[in-house]
Amino acid sequence: MTAMAFWSKSSEFDGWRKAHFVDGAWRTMVSPKTLDELNTRGDYWELVTVEEAIERFTRKNYQPVSEITEARFMDMLEVLPPLNWRGTADSQSFKLSEMYSGNITDIFAQYGTRYFQMRNHASLTHDEIIEKVKAFIYAEGIAA
Repeated sequence: MTAMAFWSKSSEFDGWRKAHFVDGAWRTMVSPKTLDELNTRGDYWELVTVEEAIERFTRKNYQPVSEITEARFMDMLEVLPPLNWRGTADSQSFKLSEMYSGNITDIFAQYGTRYFQMRNHASLTHDEIIEKVKAFIYAEGIAA
């Protein structure tokens, strides 16, 4: 049986609750409620696979590339030991070692003379980070 979850459509609750199949229906763990019972006051919840809930949660918590100052970059480099600090002749990147949620963390990059941040999956490589930065620069029409 596929693992299922109740996904909140509300912006007030950022996430999901694992669903358990009990007495022929998917129910929440705490004060067991079915999907219909959760939605008695409106269509706030939906039943999805756990994989879909995790993917939605991850996408919801990503933040796109934005430009920052050199001072912010340096502050973040020194706040905690950097995770996966990498660089080339014209770029460098690192991730905060403290995760934002799950395997999502804040990522910082320098490309040329500019500095950037984003929130994304901690497994991104330096090359993938710099590609996202380049896409941002191209989309914004900013000269590197």
